[in-house]
Amino acid sequence: MSDSTKPPHLSDHGEHALPDDSQTSPVAKVLFGWTSKPWTGRVLFILLGVVSLGLVLVEPLLEVMAGEGHHFRHTYFNIDGITAFHAWWGFGAFALVVLAGWPLGRLMRRDEDYYKDEAEPAGEEPHE
Repeated sequence: MSDSTKPPHLSDHGEHALPDDSQTSPVAKVLFGWTSKPWTGRVLFILLGVVSLGLVLVEPLLEVMAGEGHHFRHTYFNIDGITAFHAWWGFGAFALVVLAGWPLGRLMRRDEDYYKDEAEPAGEEPHE
């Protein structure tokens, strides 16, 4: 792609242009139109944080309501009975997988000119 051309989904300033919705059905606009709004990502992130925090705060209440000698969850080890243990365990596992991806990506990445054939210019096929 040359410098003078730009991808069709970007505006002149490099921002995402709104898609042409002339072919979109009215039902699809009602059901999924909110996904193209600029506030969608921020609202979903805040909503996920509020729900997660709420679940962590409700956990000790459930333990108290279970009564003496009873537990609302069945633990196998002492550590998994800690409040919000599963939230921290999930976050740690996610972070480990993401961080392990960086060295793995470097290990498996090929050079940019891996497929470049010095005998023929790029983008041209040989004619027989």
